[in-house]
Amino acid sequence: YSLAGDPADSSKYVLGVLREAAGRGGSALMHRAFREGRKVFIAKPTNHFPLAEDASMSLLFAGGIGVTPMLAMGHRLAALNKPFALHYSAASRQTAGFLTDLAQVPWQDKVSYHFKDEGARADLMALMPPYEAGMHVYSCGAPRYMDGVFEAATARGWPDEAMHREYFNVPEADAWVNRSFELRLQRSGRTLTVPPESSATDVLAQAGIVVDTKCSDGLCGVCATPYDATESGVVEHRDFVLSKRDRERKIVLCCSRMVEEGATLAIDL
Repeated sequence: YSLAGDPADSSKYVLGVLREAAGRGGSALMHRAFREGRKVFIAKPTNHFPLAEDASMSLLFAGGIGVTPMLAMGHRLAALNKPFALHYSAASRQTAGFLTDLAQVPWQDKVSYHFKDEGARADLMALMPPYEAGMHVYSCGAPRYMDGVFEAATARGWPDEAMHREYFNVPEADAWVNRSFELRLQRSGRTLTVPPESSATDVLAQAGIVVDTKCSDGLCGVCATPYDATESGVVEHRDFVLSKRDRERKIVLCCSRMVEEGATLAIDL
């Protein structure tokens, strides 16, 4: 879950958890079991959706509960006195979260609302300015919404490295075919076989090699590992977090594989 509070306020963590009845059970558990006064054990937060603090202009596009990381970004950009705009799209005011909080932030003039039931759906093409060097755009929400944001940005000349998104759920993917491949560990020279039914992180764990993982779906990028493209076959990148430039030198080991049967992946481990 994304932290939604002011990064400058170290007294508490603020989260927004949408209860997903058809989800994996995590949000339902949070809504059922977490009550005021309950003690919880947490790990240190990790930033998988970093903000370019030196941007000349930051555009934040939030869809529904995807507003959570944008709140933290808005607080930070305001503290840095950097120009930005937040566009918040939701089905209705009744289903939108954090409206009370947004009405009280000192940067509320940076926020625009787009509620579907009020006939004010966001015209993404009209809201997206032509790209200028130093600008960055961020989007979080349903995959279809984020695709729309990126399509508008691409049409306006935005380069891939200036567009950032964070998925909450695994989007519909192609019908991938898993093939066996060889995993070469460059530091030790060891080679491990990754069968079709296992991931690279599974095989590494079985071999006693620790690689941090979190989502196991290619959403967070925790297990992104450098690989040697000159010593490797063609990689089938199945993640939803690395940029095109990142994919030239990194692979998300929990989900990505080699295209050809028996091909070698040389990784920096």
